[in-house]
Amino acid sequence: MTDDGTGLAPAWVAQAVVTYDELCFAQGALWWLQSDPDHGGRRRLMRSFAGSTLPVTAPEFSVGGQLHAYGGGSFVVAPDGVWFVDNGSLFHLSTGGTPVCVATGDDQVQYGDLSLSWDGLPLAVRGGDSADEIVSVSRTGHVEVLVRSSGFLAGPRLAPGMLAYLEWDRDQMPWDSSRLLLAAVRPGVVEPGVVVAGDGQESVTQPSWGLGGRLHFMSDRTGWWNLYRWNGVAEAIAPVDADCAPAPWEGGYQSYGFTPRGEVLLTATDGIATELLLVNGLDRRRIASNLTSIKPYVAATETEVAVIGATASSSPSIWSVNLAAGSDGRARLVVPEPPPSSPWTVSPPSVETVETVNGPLRFLLHRPDDTGAVPLIVRAHPGPTDDVPLRLDWTTQFFISHGFAVAEVLYRGSTGQGRAFRQSLHGHWGEHDVDDCAAVGEHLLAAGVALPGALFISGASAGGYTALQAACRPGPFSAATATSAIIDPARWERSVPPFQRPHAAVLRGPAGAAVPDRVRVPVLVIHGTADTITSADDARHFAGALSARDRNHESLFLAGGDHYLSDPASRQHALGAELGFYQRIMRRGTG
Repeated sequence: MTDDGTGLAPAWVAQAVVTYDELCFAQGALWWLQSDPDHGGRRRLMRSFAGSTLPVTAPEFSVGGQLHAYGGGSFVVAPDGVWFVDNGSLFHLSTGGTPVCVATGDDQVQYGDLSLSWDGLPLAVRGGDSADEIVSVSRTGHVEVLVRSSGFLAGPRLAPGMLAYLEWDRDQMPWDSSRLLLAAVRPGVVEPGVVVAGDGQESVTQPSWGLGGRLHFMSDRTGWWNLYRWNGVAEAIAPVDADCAPAPWEGGYQSYGFTPRGEVLLTATDGIATELLLVNGLDRRRIASNLTSIKPYVAATETEVAVIGATASSSPSIWSVNLAAGSDGRARLVVPEPPPSSPWTVSPPSVETVETVNGPLRFLLHRPDDTGAVPLIVRAHPGPTDDVPLRLDWTTQFFISHGFAVAEVLYRGSTGQGRAFRQSLHGHWGEHDVDDCAAVGEHLLAAGVALPGALFISGASAGGYTALQAACRPGPFSAATATSAIIDPARWERSVPPFQRPHAAVLRGPAGAAVPDRVRVPVLVIHGTADTITSADDARHFAGALSARDRNHESLFLAGGDHYLSDPASRQHALGAELGFYQRIMRRGTG
């Protein structure tokens, strides 16, 4: 179905988006979180066993919380049932029973980053504004504090006699500086933790106890997040000039796993494409070679490994790879994505590079069938410590179906290209990212891909700030769309949850706030009124000041919409507003 007979309809695209997260293997089954439009964007816990897939949690629950603002590690599977977080509170769902709240979270305290103790009870991080705790929770709701820190805590992983966990200071982000600690555990006592890796100019993430009780973790001590094993000293496993982990925005990431034979499975990305590697000593073999994007969840069983993967022409779904000898190593769908009831045919993008004075700059280029110059949207991804995954995205396809090309820029500050590239945006937010997006736009104008007068920039969250700064300076763009945008980094730093304040502090530089009086091109502001990450009031004030200056500026405020515009209605209205905005700009340019 299309809205005008020539392109995908916003309502169809809003209903086509299904997300999968937190995949794991436990108790002989695959488990994951799934959010789909039929359930209003709520995240259900799903279970797949013996070819049958069923929801575990009831529709009134939406699994997840806001620990450290972004949540993660939202459930753990025990022999007698499941522990999960809903809105920051901890619930126990016994096999065949109904969920019982055993520990209550609120605006001040959130539970998350769950793992399992040897007694079948959960370990959790309990986070507050001034301190974090690692706690053990009983079925009756008794909470025992194992570790307390004035910094941030994450990744509690318990082995016989030892507790491993992560810690970082309140003036740091975990992808800039964090440390891995080991604490001796005996009945009723957890000794003070001893740092075994990290701190200073090193980020450590994803601790896990592997085969033989050996502690594994990711570290970027070489400039790349690679896998290490602790054996009194840190031993590198399969070192590679690639990031094998993402920036730890959420708890519960697990970018590697182990087979019963002692092989290691891990992801490796260049910021655009992600590979899955099977490592056995010095031997490395790529598997799931038909996938181009893999989320940071690797779930290994005795005979297979499951991942949340995608291809350039298919959106994320759950895939499995047979690890048996003689297998071709290709991934096969476990949970197929619903086939879109649309005549639209997806064309994979190309991976492009433009040479700039600051070095090569990579981007994904999506083009419609028209081979001539067409309207083009340069997209600045959110984060900005995000990447540009090579996977089908229906929002991108929506604009392609309406005759637009889309360029997704792996601008400075992105992940997947090492620590130095990731930190190159520090102190230059609103400058380097804008320069890189403009460089791609100017390159595509010169190459005859972009239609003069119809080159737009669009971004969400941090990418929205990039789009606004691009609108405030001379450049190739005809208009900008800012969704859930940061308006003023200094003001945002004071209002953002404590976890993210150091990020705002280290990024912001001379560009400063996006100021209405400096805006040079029409701007569309889109914001949800229930956004807890960026201020809807700031966006409303900014949009009002723009409209008072020039009627060509537009705004859309979505009642109840969150930072991600998760519910289908918000997504539908945002897509329609952005398309209509560009079309009006082009009509004025030709009128």
